[in-house]
Amino acid sequence: MLKSRVTPTVLRKALLPGTQSTCLKATVASPRFAEGDEVRPFKDIPGPRGRYAIPHLGPVFHMKPFTNFTTNSFHKLLDTLHDKYGKIFRVELFGPSIVTENPDHIETIYRSEGKYPKRPPLNMFETYAERNNKEPGMAMVNGTEWHRLRSASQKYMLRQASASVYIKEQSEVADDLITRMSTMKYTPDEFRDEMFKFATESIGVVAFNKRLGFMDTKGEPLSPDNIVYLEAIKTFFECLLKDVGPPVYRIVPTKLYRNFEKVANQAYGYGRVHIKEVLERVDRQMTDGTFDPEEPNLILQLRASPKTTDKSVDAILLDLLTGGTDSTAKNMENLLLNLALNQDKQHNLYKEIVDVIGPKGHEQSAGHMSNMPYFRACMKESFRVLFPVTFGSIRELPEDIVLDGYLVPKGTCAFANNRRLLLNSEYFENPKQFLPERWLRDDSTLKREKEYPAFAFLPFGFGLRNCLGRRFAEQELWLGVTKIIQNFAIEEHEEENNFEMIYTTFGQVKTLPKFIFTPR
Repeated sequence: MLKSRVTPTVLRKALLPGTQSTCLKATVASPRFAEGDEVRPFKDIPGPRGRYAIPHLGPVFHMKPFTNFTTNSFHKLLDTLHDKYGKIFRVELFGPSIVTENPDHIETIYRSEGKYPKRPPLNMFETYAERNNKEPGMAMVNGTEWHRLRSASQKYMLRQASASVYIKEQSEVADDLITRMSTMKYTPDEFRDEMFKFATESIGVVAFNKRLGFMDTKGEPLSPDNIVYLEAIKTFFECLLKDVGPPVYRIVPTKLYRNFEKVANQAYGYGRVHIKEVLERVDRQMTDGTFDPEEPNLILQLRASPKTTDKSVDAILLDLLTGGTDSTAKNMENLLLNLALNQDKQHNLYKEIVDVIGPKGHEQSAGHMSNMPYFRACMKESFRVLFPVTFGSIRELPEDIVLDGYLVPKGTCAFANNRRLLLNSEYFENPKQFLPERWLRDDSTLKREKEYPAFAFLPFGFGLRNCLGRRFAEQELWLGVTKIIQNFAIEEHEEENNFEMIYTTFGQVKTLPKFIFTPR
């Protein structure tokens, strides 16, 4: 694997963009680069030039009305640039940036991320936080402040058992989903909304130790507050994705910023109401002696940490709520779609469900999930075929590295394009086919038929800054999907439809699936 670093500091200064164009000799700590090998300057990396390379404005020229690309189809723009310039190219995005689909490059980037992995700022979110006196969450901060929040929360959220302690409550949410599906008829729009309701209710029992009222089994209408929240959270992520170009809203609030501020206030206001109610309920229980210290309570766990303040606990919980709604809902729809379009795989999964959990009427338990390798293979394959985000993670490099013989200087934003890599036939045979079996291991050797690059499949990111809600997201997907397959056979009305992905931060198919659910 390529893990090279240029050692002489003077080289970095010599090879910054806009300086020397000749190749220089470098001493590099990697078996691929011996003493005296040539290292080319950053500015020689192929990529769009001219107006596309103008700082801050460059990204604008890649999008409509100058091209046919939008933020929803940004992944197609990256594909076009890869097709033109190769596996690695230079582009103006968050300042000087590189995008790579090479798994060796991706490993080098992550191995070089340092103690405090740094992401480029979310300018609009940052502006919103400043103007509304909101403590930034972990997605926004870097350095020691990020480390303070991360270290205070990860022991309660990333351990293997972190999610399983909530399995009883989340399983009850899944049961309510089945009851609703058994009595209600959905249009495609309504079923997509149902996935949002399920995801919100599921993460709500974790964040607030209470039911939020999205899964009423009698089909009662949602409360006005719940309706506002659902609409707000969808718009929230769409606005973040549309933030392209100079942050003019720092000076003059733009229409996009005003819309974002409105829905952010609605989404976070909704969460704060429930945080307040939880704390008031705990106070009453402590007063009347009914408080159960054995009951899982994420709010109290976070507040007990010396590394958190009340505001930072609110920020962690609100990020868990907002991030855990949109992403889980869309990934669940995508997995159901892949199973509906591949009836043989759905049959195999149903057989595993019956063998491990039992037919409908049998309840899931924490031990079941670890004994269902075919479900995990289906989940991974769905992430591969319909990748959850436009690309992988972004890192602002804390040091100089060498990629493909080019010196990439400290401060460059490096994009790991895992989505593109996972659909590359060079690494994954029949990449457009849904083949969960590719992820299964032989029972005797514990090896797959083919081993894939270690840094190819990273839907939840990597390392110190991987997704904090991963355990909960995987558990919610498992509970929801296995419960649905246990109770219904799923078909898709238009089996020949070639579903196209779009991204509103998280990915969903552009054409709404027309699911047919037949009770088993």
